[in-house]
Amino acid sequence: MIRWAGVRGLISGLLVVAVFAGCAPQLPPLVATDAARARLMALEHWRMVGRIGVQTAAEGFQASVRWEHEKAQDRVQVSGPFNQGAVSIVLQDDLILIRDDRGDVRTSRDAARLLRKELGFPVPLANLRYWVIGVPEPLRAGVPRYDAAGLLRELTQDGWSLTYEQFVPVNELVLPQKLSARGDDMKLKLVVDDWEILR
Repeated sequence: MIRWAGVRGLISGLLVVAVFAGCAPQLPPLVATDAARARLMALEHWRMVGRIGVQTAAEGFQASVRWEHEKAQDRVQVSGPFNQGAVSIVLQDDLILIRDDRGDVRTSRDAARLLRKELGFPVPLANLRYWVIGVPEPLRAGVPRYDAAGLLRELTQDGWSLTYEQFVPVNELVLPQKLSARGDDMKLKLVVDDWEILR
């Protein structure tokens, strides 16, 4: 299992909520139409930088996250303060590769199982590649709730319950800036500091 000493040693047991505070940006009305959601689903290349908080029954911690999605590949880097406990994850179709801060590499065709083993908690990465841009995973049943402007506000899917609290306009699209997810006796919080649509 990956040693999260750099992350947990500084902030173990504490999920810092204050960093998730902020002023909501003013969005134009009726920005998330069916056509806009279709454009989100069709995005091939995007990059985001933000912060993630994880709270389980046993512990909690916060880390920085950099995520780049390009077609069928996702590259995610998670690290604690001063880049301690850095973990790099590459997901290509059903193949996952995890490299820790010591340079050790693990690969598997069972992404969910390897993520749970190496990180110590479940991460629905294959679903998150969709959830993070504000759309349900298209191949799994889900129950979305949209607001009057067409923005996804709540989603129940694959054993997880998500709440979208804040959005931000990006290149004529509207993308999530703050969301939380509950599932498997744990809670995830994500705040996006920067979005970049590359294609």
